[in-house]
Amino acid sequence: MKFFNKTVLVFSLSFLMGMLFYSCSDPNAVTEEEFSMRAWKMDRNGCENVRTGMLDDLEKIKPKLEGLDEIDLRKILGKPDFAELYSRNQKFYTYYVDASEKCENENSQNVKNGERRLVQIRFDAINAVNEIVVIREERNKK
Repeated sequence: MKFFNKTVLVFSLSFLMGMLFYSCSDPNAVTEEEFSMRAWKMDRNGCENVRTGMLDDLEKIKPKLEGLDEIDLRKILGKPDFAELYSRNQKFYTYYVDASEKCENENSQNVKNGERRLVQIRFDAINAVNEIVVIREERNKK
C-alpha cells in the first residue's frame, strides 16, 4: 500500500510540475527560427549591414513584439542604438537598419549622403511597446 501511495504522489507531482512549466511558456514568444535575435544584436548601429536583410522577418514578428515590456523587448532586440525619453513617460528606442554615423566602415560611407532606414519603437507610459515603425531618414546630399 505504501508503494502505491508513493507512486501516485510522485506521478502527481511530476504532472503538476510539467503543467506549471507548460503554462509558464509563452506561446507568442519569438523563436530564433522566426527571427535571428543574435544576428540582430551583433549588428550594433547597423554597421555590418546584417539588419538590412532582416526587415521582412521583423515585420512578421511585429505583432508578437507589440505589448511587450522593455525587458522582454531587450531580450529579443538587444540594447537600442539610441534611446530617448519623451514627455508623459513615453520612451523611444531606435535601432539602425542601415549604418549609422557612428560606423567607421564603407557601409556608413555609402549611407552618409543617401537614405538611411531605422526602426523606431515607442513605449507608452506603462512601459509597453505600442508602436513599431520603419522610418526612412533622408541624409544631406552633397
